[in-house]
Amino acid sequence: MAFLKSANRHIKEGIQHFQAMDFEKALKSFNHAMKKRPDDPSILDYISQAYAELGETEKANEYILKAIAMEPQSPTHKQLYATFLMRQGKNQEAIPVIDEALELQPADVVYILRGQADYNIMNFESALGFFDKALELDSRNPLSNHMKGLVLYRLQRYEEAIPFLETALSFGEIESLRNILENCKARVGS
Repeated sequence: MAFLKSANRHIKEGIQHFQAMDFEKALKSFNHAMKKRPDDPSILDYISQAYAELGETEKANEYILKAIAMEPQSPTHKQLYATFLMRQGKNQEAIPVIDEALELQPADVVYILRGQADYNIMNFESALGFFDKALELDSRNPLSNHMKGLVLYRLQRYEEAIPFLETALSFGEIESLRNILENCKARVGS
């Protein structure tokens, strides 16, 4: 009966399966949608994400690269590809992809992604600059505050780290982040 459903219906079902963490069924639904709309790069995004969750990184990369080829001016596809690269530990390869996404759409989430890539390769000063840019766009973003606090902690700038860690923790308790905050406070005597 899959042939009777619209591409949108297959996508909706695929998203439901994805959210339920049934990635095989999600992939099947997204592939049915792709048969209905073979020129839709957003469906390729969904397929690539399902493959990534199934641990099939080569297939995930293959499909996201097809989406980029179909729609090279989309920052979303580039963001997703950069995320896949980072999940594979290929942070250095992800950086130019993220930079392309930033040129297309300078958004806080892309600045955070770029900062995380720098953080992962221990380029803390550069990471700090990207987290600052993200915070300029949204000063209350919990992830930006979290990551800036971590970078400042790694740079042993404990007093500066405290307000960012406190802001991040105001959105939800994370034990490891709470421990870092307490460590910062102990080091500055507050």
